[in-house]
Amino acid sequence: MPAYLALFRAVNVSGHNVIKMEHLRKLMEANGFKNVATYIQSGNVIFETEETDKGKTGRAIEQLLYKEYGHDVFTFILDKADLQKAIQNNPYTAAEPEPQGVKKYFVTFLSGGATPQGLDQLKKYNRSDDEFKAVGNILYLKLSQSAADSKLTNSFIEGKLGLKATIRNWNTTLKLMEMLNEPSV
Repeated sequence: MPAYLALFRAVNVSGHNVIKMEHLRKLMEANGFKNVATYIQSGNVIFETEETDKGKTGRAIEQLLYKEYGHDVFTFILDKADLQKAIQNNPYTAAEPEPQGVKKYFVTFLSGGATPQGLDQLKKYNRSDDEFKAVGNILYLKLSQSAADSKLTNSFIEGKLGLKATIRNWNTTLKLMEMLNEPSV
């Protein structure tokens, strides 16, 4: 049975779209998903399903979240190959590993490929030393300070690119890959 990763956009952020991960695990298992595991509270779910269409799987989870919690949550579905490609293509970590205890590398998963016009808008309004690079439907970030000090927020990126987005720090991205590679998944 294929293993997948669901990334939820804007779950458990500043008290909005609150979903308790333990309840979510039970809910998904009660609705046919297998070996459901979550990682931290920001909407990262590893699971197995017989459905091989990622679009159908994402819509099914979105409907489940809306029905159970009343939250309209955009859901990104990735398989092992998608996540491995996102990790391998990071232009920043290949050149310079992330320093221990510092979160400066981030992976932004996009609902489609960024257009040159959208990227120009990001460049135009990014007023810091933060860097970004688009590769397919991923926007890699290298922040000069902390995420809290960056203009490159999820909402800012979505507004300039006209796409749905969800951001994960580099350590979380690596941990999710490790979880996808576990034998039970």
